[in-house]
Amino acid sequence: MMSGCGLTGDDDGDSQEGEQNGEAENGSPVETEEVIGEGTFPYYDNKGEVTFEINGFTERGDLLQMDYTVTPGTPESDARNDPTLRNLFDAGSGGNIHLLDTDNLRRHTVVEDESGTPLESDPWDTALPYDEPTTLTAFFASAEDMETVDVYLYEFPPIMDVPVNTEGGE
Repeated sequence: MMSGCGLTGDDDGDSQEGEQNGEAENGSPVETEEVIGEGTFPYYDNKGEVTFEINGFTERGDLLQMDYTVTPGTPESDARNDPTLRNLFDAGSGGNIHLLDTDNLRRHTVVEDESGTPLESDPWDTALPYDEPTTLTAFFASAEDMETVDVYLYEFPPIMDVPVNTEGGE
């Protein structure tokens, strides 16, 4: 289904100059996009701040695609040369993102493909350049009657009451 895909946005085949980690994949650069939920939190032992923006949800058959933007600020000290999801946020494989539908008392986790790989950006390979927005994607099972959700990302406090105004996808 998603073989070989890092789920980090559109892959136009270009690599960014100055990439520190040869295996790191970059998400799509963000242009003007709708923001339906956001939060800014301290990270890296309170040496920096990261901003998460939820850009939208798209129905794709039985899947619900969530696009979001991550912008890690440069830490005041001890900045890494190769910032990735894993080394900035201690993200492990799977279980990094979930949605909480408080109206219907349901927790929605990221779905996995047939080999058990979560359909979210790979924490080991997804580069997050400091002070630059990076668009990422995660997929959940589509659910009817979801109006708002609390979005949990990488052990940070939730972004509360994000509207799930879905639009049809491909």
